[in-house]
Amino acid sequence: MGKKVWIFNLPPKKTCTPTKWCLKGKNGKPVCYALRNNYLLSNVLVSLEERYKTSKRKDFSERVVCEIQKSYCQYFRIHSSGDFYNKEYIDKWINIVKQCPNTKFRTTTRRRDLKKNISRLAELKNIIVRESLDTDICIPIMGLKFAAISDCNYPRKKDIIRCKNNCEKCNYRCWLENRNVVQDEH
Repeated sequence: MGKKVWIFNLPPKKTCTPTKWCLKGKNGKPVCYALRNNYLLSNVLVSLEERYKTSKRKDFSERVVCEIQKSYCQYFRIHSSGDFYNKEYIDKWINIVKQCPNTKFRTTTRRRDLKKNISRLAELKNIIVRESLDTDICIPIMGLKFAAISDCNYPRKKDIIRCKNNCEKCNYRCWLENRNVVQDEH
C-alpha cells in the first residue's frame, strides 16, 4: 500500500466471518491472504493477537487518535486482516474517524450481522467502507459500495475501480473515490 498508509489488523477467523471461499484453499493454501504466507509467521500472529487485546481496552480510541495526530497519518487502512467483531468496537472506530478529520480511512467488511452499526461508520465523511464480496457472497446487501474479487459474479456497474494492488501508482483512488472496487486474487 505504500509508506503513506497506516494499517491496523486483527486476527483472521477470530474477528471475521470467513466464507468457504476464504477457507477452501488454493494450491494447498487458503485463498484468504490473511491465512497464509507472512500472516503465519509467529511474530505476526503475536502482533495480531496483541492488537486484538489492545482494541478491547477502554482507552483504545484515545491511543489511536493520539498516534494519528502526533505523526500525521494521511491514509489509514482498517483491517486488511480481521474485521469488526462487535458494536462497541465499531463505536471506537466511529470515535477515531470523527476525531481525525484530516485522515482518509478505508475498510472492507463482510460483517452483515453488524450492518446497522457499520452503516453509522460509513456515514462519516473521511471513511469509505466497502462490503467484501467473493465467489460465495457475490451480491451486496449492506447498502455500501463493494470490494470484489474478479472471479466473483459481482454486479456489473459503471462505477468500478480496477485495483492493480499498487496504491502509490493509482494515487490512492480507493481512499478518495467512493466507488466499487474489483481486484484479482493475490
